[in-house]
Amino acid sequence: MKDRKGFLVGLLIFTATLVQAQLPGNLARYTQPGVDVQHYAFSLTLSDSTNKIQGEATIRFIRADDRQTVWFDLISPKSDSAKTGMTVRAVTLADGKPTPFSQRNDRVFINLPAAQNQPTELVIRYDGTPAKGLIISRNKFGERTFFGDNWPNNARNYLPVVDHPSDKATCSFSVNAPATYRIISNGKFMGENGLPNGRKLTRWQENTPIPTKVMVIGAAKFAVEEVGSVGGVPVQSWLYPQDSQKGFIDYRPAKTILQYFIDKIGPYSYEKLADVQSTTIFGGMENASCIFYDEKIIVGRKDSDVEALLAHEIAHQWFGNSATEADWAHLWLSEGFATYFSALYLEHAYGLDTLNAVLNQNKNQIFRYTALKPKSTIIDSTTTNLMDLLNPNEYQKGGWVLHMLRRELGDDTFWKGIRAYYEKFRNKNAQSSDLQAVMESISGKKLGAFFQQWLYQPGYPDVIWGSRYDAAKKALVIDVRQAQSTGALFTLPLTFSIRGSNGRELQRTARLTMTEQSQTFTIPLATKPTTVVIDPDNSVLMRATQMAN
Repeated sequence: MKDRKGFLVGLLIFTATLVQAQLPGNLARYTQPGVDVQHYAFSLTLSDSTNKIQGEATIRFIRADDRQTVWFDLISPKSDSAKTGMTVRAVTLADGKPTPFSQRNDRVFINLPAAQNQPTELVIRYDGTPAKGLIISRNKFGERTFFGDNWPNNARNYLPVVDHPSDKATCSFSVNAPATYRIISNGKFMGENGLPNGRKLTRWQENTPIPTKVMVIGAAKFAVEEVGSVGGVPVQSWLYPQDSQKGFIDYRPAKTILQYFIDKIGPYSYEKLADVQSTTIFGGMENASCIFYDEKIIVGRKDSDVEALLAHEIAHQWFGNSATEADWAHLWLSEGFATYFSALYLEHAYGLDTLNAVLNQNKNQIFRYTALKPKSTIIDSTTTNLMDLLNPNEYQKGGWVLHMLRRELGDDTFWKGIRAYYEKFRNKNAQSSDLQAVMESISGKKLGAFFQQWLYQPGYPDVIWGSRYDAAKKALVIDVRQAQSTGALFTLPLTFSIRGSNGRELQRTARLTMTEQSQTFTIPLATKPTTVVIDPDNSVLMRATQMAN
């Protein structure tokens, strides 16, 4: 999510600066226990003469108890003279009868007849100008565009929803807009019809339950390329016509990336994969089946940075969209996964050196962020500004946790666990403990200490080490000390490569487990080595500093 050129390096700096400038803090987290939305049918009317939209939402949901008041998030005008916000004009039941409602605290409260464990359907009619969520602006060519920009909980600015990732639902969009626009949305294209006065109605339907953060529309002048299909899933590229010749080249790797993830993880959950040039605040946004990318990334050639961005957002279709974090505190199950799986694709495409280059790049991001936020952890249940969660803990450190888990379990077990996790939580919600439980079941290993130290403990190991050769004992003595400022200790699997004068490896130590602040390891060795290298396979997230002999 939210990537930019440079595979999350310059990207995160770019994104954080842009986002903080445009989104307020104190975004509340909440759920509505006992209410489960099954389906949203949204009808939106867009205009070129005004930014005001008209909306109608048909919502089908189940109440697990006998409550007679339910609410849906919808940002309302803050005053009679406010220029933004949505005003509800009517709420009716499925039979067309009006039902009492009120708007307060940016929610629509609706009184309903009792219907425990039975589907309830109602229609909310509203209008207004969205302050965010639906970005109405002009693209880099000066042409008017409309793009949903829902993350993290901005759908409520133009759609009445339960705006939390734990309440997933199917959805459909019917968009009435000037006929000059092509409309993209989630799911399957259901058709379009001409309307009077130079207008058109376009319909899309998503039959797989998705969180509201990835339910969107896009409206612009588009050129569309059918790239092909993977297992019956059509792959499309949607570009502004002026960029289409170059952009079709940039987006073309999506088909290969989709095939890789299907082969490695499991079935793709959606009716299509559309990669869409957009004008929003994010470098990339993984909307289910219609990914939005920053309009400025177009280069017109095969480019590893663009390819990495495509891989990151496509990986989200499995992790974040299908297997969705149950709450924002577990965002790494989305962002850490997308970060690492993009790197895994690059390893597959370009080799181990590329993976290590990405890992080292990400490691430096973690070091810099930890210097600024030394007490921050991956699992963060205290942050109230959800945009603050877009940080290297969730992205790069989360990705490194998966890399270390892979090294801990071995490739075969790791991939078997990943496939089992996805199969169990496909189109559902998961917490970090669910991932741990699946990996423990598949591997037969207890992983509580591993997840505890990397997800809930701040910082990273700052290892200072040195080696000396004891000729009398014919042994290499390695002294290692953890010097991280947090004071918390990590359990570390350490390996050392012992090399001769020509740089070739003479011997590699077995895995040495460090559990104390300072430890000494003695390795039998017939002759004095020329060099000793710590963690030669880049398997541990740590800063390692070698002491001079």
